This record gives sequence, C-alpha cells and structure tokens, in this order.
Amino acid sequence: MAHAARLEALAGDLVEAVTGLSPQRHPKRLHSVRDVVLRNLRTHQFLSTNPFQVVGTLDGLQERFRVNHRDELADALRDRLGALEESPAPWHHDILALFLELSDQPTFYSKLSDLDKIKLDRGPEAPPLRWEDIAREDGWDGDELIWQPVNYSDGSGDEVFIDDGDDDDDDGGDPSDVSDGLSLFDEQLDGSRGATTQDCIIHPEDTDLLDSLRKEHGWRVASPPVDDVGVVRRITVTEPHVVREILFMLQGLDTTLFSSTGLPLPAFEMEHVSWEIYKAAIRTIAESGRRVSLLRRFVEHPQPIMHLQAFQDCIANRLQAFDGKISEIQARFATPKDEPLFSILAVHGEMTPWIDPLLVLSNIIAQLQEAPGSDTFRYLELLFDETTMSQFKGDLPIYEFLAKIFIECFHAYLRPIRRWMDEGRLMPGNDMFFVYESSDEPPLSKIWQERFLLLKSRDGKLRAPRFLSPAVQQIYNAGKNIVVLRQLGRFDSSNAENIEEPPLDFDTVCPKGSELATFPGLFGAAFDRWIQSKYRKTSTTLKDLLLEECGLSVTLGALQALYLMSEGFAASSFSGYLFDKLESRNPVWYDRFALTGAGQDAYASLLDANRLSIRIRTEGQHVTVEEAQNSVRVALPHVKIDYRLAWPVSMVISEQSMGCYQSMFVFLLQLKRAVYALHKPRILDYYWTDPENWDDRALFYSSRKNLVWFCTTLQTYLSTLVLAPAQLAMQKELREAADVDAMIDIHTSYLKQIIDQGCIGSRLTTVRECILEMFNLAITLENAREAKEAADVALQGPFGFPEPKIDGGDNDDDGDGDGDDDGRRELEKEQADEVYFRVLAVVRADFDQHLRFICQGLRSVARATGDSTSAKWDILADMLQGGRDDR
Repeated sequence: MAHAARLEALAGDLVEAVTGLSPQRHPKRLHSVRDVVLRNLRTHQFLSTNPFQVVGTLDGLQERFRVNHRDELADALRDRLGALEESPAPWHHDILALFLELSDQPTFYSKLSDLDKIKLDRGPEAPPLRWEDIAREDGWDGDELIWQPVNYSDGSGDEVFIDDGDDDDDDGGDPSDVSDGLSLFDEQLDGSRGATTQDCIIHPEDTDLLDSLRKEHGWRVASPPVDDVGVVRRITVTEPHVVREILFMLQGLDTTLFSSTGLPLPAFEMEHVSWEIYKAAIRTIAESGRRVSLLRRFVEHPQPIMHLQAFQDCIANRLQAFDGKISEIQARFATPKDEPLFSILAVHGEMTPWIDPLLVLSNIIAQLQEAPGSDTFRYLELLFDETTMSQFKGDLPIYEFLAKIFIECFHAYLRPIRRWMDEGRLMPGNDMFFVYESSDEPPLSKIWQERFLLLKSRDGKLRAPRFLSPAVQQIYNAGKNIVVLRQLGRFDSSNAENIEEPPLDFDTVCPKGSELATFPGLFGAAFDRWIQSKYRKTSTTLKDLLLEECGLSVTLGALQALYLMSEGFAASSFSGYLFDKLESRNPVWYDRFALTGAGQDAYASLLDANRLSIRIRTEGQHVTVEEAQNSVRVALPHVKIDYRLAWPVSMVISEQSMGCYQSMFVFLLQLKRAVYALHKPRILDYYWTDPENWDDRALFYSSRKNLVWFCTTLQTYLSTLVLAPAQLAMQKELREAADVDAMIDIHTSYLKQIIDQGCIGSRLTTVRECILEMFNLAITLENAREAKEAADVALQGPFGFPEPKIDGGDNDDDGDGDGDDDGRRELEKEQADEVYFRVLAVVRADFDQHLRFICQGLRSVARATGDSTSAKWDILADMLQGGRDDR
C-alpha cells in the first residue's frame, strides 16, 4: 500500500507538470486525468518479463540459425541454454530478455570466435601444439622419407619397391599431376570460405513441371476477365486451391483469397458453384478465421502481468495443437493414398470441433479488449462463466476444453494466494492481489484489524474474482493467522513447507462420474479442500494460543467480575465505598486515587489489580456532591473503569466492546445505588414511633416495598436470565470458534445480546429512561424520610421528648411565651408531616405510572420485534407486573 500511495502522489505531480492543471482551479479535471493515469500504470507492470515468450524467442532463434546454415551457432546457443538451466534463478529470463532486446541481427553478425573473448581467466595459456615440436620430441624430424607420396598399389607391403627413374609412367614423379592436385586443393579451400549468392541458385532441369505449376497458380496474378458485353467477371478458382487457401488462412498465413483483415475478396469465385452458395460458405469460414486471428494477435502482444502471461501460454498451446491438426490435413492432401476429395464443406466440418472452442476464447478476448480498464482478473471470471454455461448447454468437449484452461490460468493467479497463506507475506510489486498492507504502522492490539486490509474499489466492491467470494475471508484470515503467530514467536516456517496440499488439476476438480454436478460446485468444493489444508491448522493453533497462553479466558472472567458484577461481594464493597462518599457529602468524592485504591482492594483476589484504574470523567467532576447524591443520572454515568488488556486479547476485545462493558457497568451501578438507598432504614428503629403516625408510615413502607420489589426483580432478571446464560453460551462458542474473526463475532454478539436483553439498547431507550426514574424514586423516598427524621429531631427536646410546660401564677408573660413556642412547634410539625405525606403520595403515584409504562413498553416492543430477545422482555414484564401493589 505504501507503493500505491507513493505512486498516486507521483502520478498527481506528473499530471500537474504535464497538463498544467491546478487543484485549485481545475479539481475535477485533474482528478479524472490522474485516475486514468493511475489505472494505466497499475495495470501495466512494464518491468515484468514473460518467461514463455523468452523461451519461444530463443527456440525461434535457434531455428533461424539452422535455416541460415549456422548450425554451429545454434548448437552453441543450445549448449549454453542447457548449462544455464542447470543452475536456475528467478532473474535468468529477465537477463535473457535484455540480451534479446540488445541483439542486432545475430544470424549474420554473431561469430563463434567471439566466445573466446568472454572466457574466464584460467592463468597463463600453454603454447600451441605444433607438428615440429611433436617431431622433435619423437625423433622423426630428420626423416625425409615420411613426406614422400605413399604407394597405394596392390602389391604386398613386404615387397621391396625399386624406384626406376627411367619409367615415364611413374605417377609419383609427374609434375603436372602435382600441380593439378594443388589447384584442386586451392579450389576446395576457396569453397570452404563460404557459399556466395550465385552458389545458391538452382537451375531447373524439368521446365515442364515448372510451367505446369505456373499455370496452376496463374489465377493469383491474373486480371479479372471481361465478357463480350464489357462486364467484369470474377476470377474462377478450383476447389483444391480454395481448400488450400482456407487452410493457410486458418493458420494465420497470408493468402490470395482473403484480405489482411480476414475477409474474403469478392474478385474470386469457385468453379462449378454458384456465387451465392460460395459466398455463404466462404464468409462463414472467413469469420471463423478472423476470430482465430484475434487469438493469434493476442498471443503475439506481450503481457506484463504473470497470470495474463499464463493465459497467453495456454492459448498459444491450443493454437499450436490447432495448427498441428491443419498440418495433418495438408499432409493428407499432399501425399494421398487414394484419390483425394477436396471439399470446403468437408474440411470445415472436420475443423469445426477444433474451431468452436477457439471461438469461445475469441469472444473472451474481444470482451477484454472492449473494456481495457477492467480488472486484470476479468478473463478468469469470463472463463469461469463460459465454462459454466458450456456445461449447462451440454457441450462437454468445450466444457472440458475451457475448464482445463481455467484451471491452468488459475494456478498462476494462485501464486500470491499460496505465498500469503503459507508465509503470511505479500509478493513485492504485486498490486493485483486483493490483500494489501497498510501504509500506517498500527499498534499490536490492532494488528488483526488494521495492518492488512482487503483491496476494494471506490464503490466498495472487492477487487477479487467473483467465484472466489466464498473463500476470500478464509484466505484473508489464513495469512493474518501467520502474521499474528509470527509476532507471538510461535510460527515455524518448516511446518508450513511440510503441509501437503491437495492437487488442483482437472481430474481432481472434475472427477469422472461427476457430470451432473455443476462446475461452480465442483470447483468450490475442490478449492475449499485446498484452503482448509492450509487454513485449519493455523486457525486452531492461534485460537488455542489466545484462549490459554494469552489469557483470553481469564481476561473474560475478570471483565465479567469487574463490569458485570458477577462477584457480588467485590461489587458491593466498591459500590458501597463510593455511595458512602456521596451520602457523607464528601466534596472530593471523585478522587481517582482513592477510587482506584478501593477498586483494587475489592477485586484483588479476582484479577490483576495493577491493570485496574478507576476515575471520574471531567464532566462528572464539575457536578456538586448534592446533585450527585440526589440522582443516578448526574454522576454515576461518569464513573469510568479502565482495565488494561494484553495486546493479543485486545484483538478479540476491541475498544467498542469495552464501551459496551462500560454501559452495562453504569446501569448495574445505578441499580445498586437505588438498592443502597432503599436498605438504609431499618424497621426496628421505628418500632415504637410508627403507631403515632401510622398513615405516613404505612404509605412509606408500601412505597418502599414496591421499589424494593422492582429493584430486586430487575437484579434477579439480569443475573439469572441475561448475564449468566449468555456468559455460558459465549464460553462454549469460543471453544468451538473456527478462527479469530469468529471469536470476535461471538464476543460482539454476546455483548449485543446482554445490552438488548438488559433493557439498555437503542430499541428500549424510553423504557430505560423510565427505569432510571424508578431508581431516582428510591433516592427521593430515602431523602424524604431523612428530611422528616431531621425535622422530628429538631422539634424534640434534648432527651428526645417534647419540652414540658411550666405553670406559674406570677409568670403569666412567660407562660404566654411558652404557649406561643408550643404552638409554633405544633404548626411546624404539621407542615413537615404534610410535606412528607405529599412526597410519599407522589412517589407512590409515580411508581404506579412508571411501572405501567415499563410493562406496556416491554410488551409492545416484544410484539414488534419477534426474536429471542423479545421473549425475555415479556418475561421481565410479567415478573414486574406480579409484584404490583394496587391497594
């Protein structure tokens, strides 16, 4: 991805420099031009070399050497290519391609003597071996008879040869014979220096045969005849010549009957056949030849991308087999065993089974050329679709033909997938793979989600073949498994090399006896087996590593105890400390160090206390202690628990998941705040005073009983029907998860389930607000009781009894003053009782109203939803309705 970002920036600078467009004045035009340039750059990897093309060019070069009588040069090239293959290297084809580009007519300018100039220095060369040195060493340098002519007569070698100087017939002494031999030797020496153009001219002796050939092919250079009335007639061609021209045209050679574009020329017609019939037949054949020529042009055009080169090679092999079939027909006509029958319909019928598959490939090439900006794997999708369609049509030969080509090409596309799944690495410079590495370096906790991403287009479509869509996620996760295992130091590359993958050939993908199964199903099953051979082991290893050694199971237990209050004693210990501070009106109740210390002491036996910190958000610190004490909405939502996770565990438990835990913790803390307020008064403390104000006390106890029932019922519902079952189900599913993504989905689904069933989801917002009002009613009830108790204490004497009246005759004024004080106290007491009773009545009325709304809301949303969660809402409504007191 870093390469793509750098390429995009450089392309933008190039467009601005060349076109003069500025992002301020022409933003849309600059953006569109830059996109075109980027698309062309990304789909043309000019540095890639087609190895098949290099090998084919070198083979053609050897053949050209032999055609031009340079056999020694061809042998030298063949020997050196063979030696090069003994020590293969990935860059050999690039070097050979460079040599081919630098060569200039090697057939005529190459010399074998030039090879001596590039030999390695092997030390000082030994002096050349000469006959003089050999003769001197062997002692026959002074023997003059050795150079005399040898007598090849029939006489015995044991007979003594007597040289008769008077014999004139002695051939050995004739000077003319010696001169003739020398002249002949000189001629041979001159001939060995190389043949000239004149030496290559062949003077025919059978002129009649040459004249007959010229007559047979005279129609090629003949002018159209003109009849008696001046109408230009077409040139008549015999059917054997038409057949010959058709075969040449199908082989991609230049012909006389067809133009360079493959169209039949109207100046010719076949003898003994009407023009209309000939035209219909020849146009059908010409159209087939034109579409086959499209394949030949595609093969000749260099392709920079690896899997397109494989597609080229597949087409070239099929064209070679097609040309071989044409050569067989030509050989049969050239050397017939019986009287040959030349028929264009018969030849076309014989070639039809070979032409039809090529026509399907031609349609694929035509579609690719019509959309040059499409993805480079588009041809794989077209091959897959055409293979499937051929099977649906019942055309089994074409189906098998296309299926084999598709599987061969898919093997080339599979190379980056195999490296990603085996090593967790991307092939350098390969932007065609649908996985790329982010340019930013994410933290280890986000390595699973953000380091490697799926390549998508601007409309959100995945840049991968459609037939790979079911397997993309497993391919993506398999490589990420290895990346994480390597970070944990638990990846062994030797184990990956020893894994035996199932084959992906035609016999494996489409075995015999599976003709009724669809090709997508067969390929999907075979490819899934191939993926599972690489994916299942790494996924299981990483899952077990996260659950056991990395402590995911332990961490989940700690989060449930900390956020979901599964350990009641520890939760009550911490919440009681916080509520005591609020009740005592401590102005620094939000002290983070004190809260952290209380939390660590409460949860010390359940989790790693060093990872725990508790604080109040900045917004909550600006709240007065009175406001925090009188409502569950004001301060408690700002209580923030931070529990640091190990980075492998953070891959499964994300920041969004921690936010869900925090929301559930706040709701349970608010519930505990209401329960804490309701349990402050004790009935035995007011046993003797309750009968004096029985109406007030009865209303107080009735309201308190209803609120206690509501809070305990809600707490029971959350602990037994929501949190505990969901926790057990999550632990079981985590053990059975296939990979890390499945674990993330299971944990996310678990949190969503408890959020929805816990009545704090988005669908129950109004119900949740009403439940919080119920919690506030508990605090209001307790505050009213404390206010009434404080007023009663203020009206009592120092010993807790009303002050006695003092009667005296001489102190009338004082008695009147005491009477006024008593009346004032009675009046204040009556007012306090009235306010207290009014508050109790409001609490009772609000409780009934809120409870009715909560039950109706739960049932209505349950009916509208109709899923498993809605059943829990119905149960909660029934539980709350059962404790309603209508007396």
